[in-house]
Amino acid sequence: MIRLNAHIGFQFTELPFLERFAAAAKAGFHAVEFPSPYEYDPLQIAQLLEEHQLHMVQFAAPQGATRGTTALCAPREEFVAQLRQAAHYAQALGCNKLHLMSGTSVTDLGTMTQDGRYRRNLEYALEFLYDERIEPLIEVISSTEMPGYLMSRFDLAEQMLEALPGLGLILDTYHTALLGEDCLRKLNQWWPRISHVQVADFPGRHEPGTGRIDFSGLVAMLEIDGYEGWVGCEYRPLTSTEDGLEALRNVLRSSRHENDRP
Repeated sequence: MIRLNAHIGFQFTELPFLERFAAAAKAGFHAVEFPSPYEYDPLQIAQLLEEHQLHMVQFAAPQGATRGTTALCAPREEFVAQLRQAAHYAQALGCNKLHLMSGTSVTDLGTMTQDGRYRRNLEYALEFLYDERIEPLIEVISSTEMPGYLMSRFDLAEQMLEALPGLGLILDTYHTALLGEDCLRKLNQWWPRISHVQVADFPGRHEPGTGRIDFSGLVAMLEIDGYEGWVGCEYRPLTSTEDGLEALRNVLRSSRHENDRP
């Protein structure tokens, strides 16, 4: 059974941020995600999660002005401070997954990876977060959507996943399709390492069913293989959040009916 979580950075945006927790719960969600909690006191967010009986699926380490610093942060002290802050929030929010965003840069990607900084920081994060019982995650994000983003190629992600066994992967269907890759093939290729799935259709980054991605096949693969994680609704509603949720539920219902046919 697919478990959907709200992405309140994309959904319920007609409401002030702190009101989106209640809206997500009212809409039937039992979990949420969003990129950054650091603008708020962790106890304030924790209280909202408890009040509305919501699980916090994942969030990102401090991003700064560069959409993350894992590939950019040379001084170890700065990176350690960011990890400590992230771990503090994760413990307060009861969250055990942390997205380590690589960052954006005008520097050539090859230069940033050849000096080993990105891998060394990931290795350090793995060791640090292991003691905190937090799983570090990476995600391939298209540089078309996020110009200059360093973790923008599956071959680089594959290098890191092969080298660092404790690292998990966020598979985002929109970014995967935007990069010209087949979502089902990538899901199958990296199945043991996929810790979180995010869905949006392509083109448009709207709810599933508005584009060309085979969500019937994706749902079938997740259910047949016994995926136990959450599926994050990281899409821009075509009209309203409520209409988008109804469209998404229709896709899930039709997928199940199709897959039940002899």
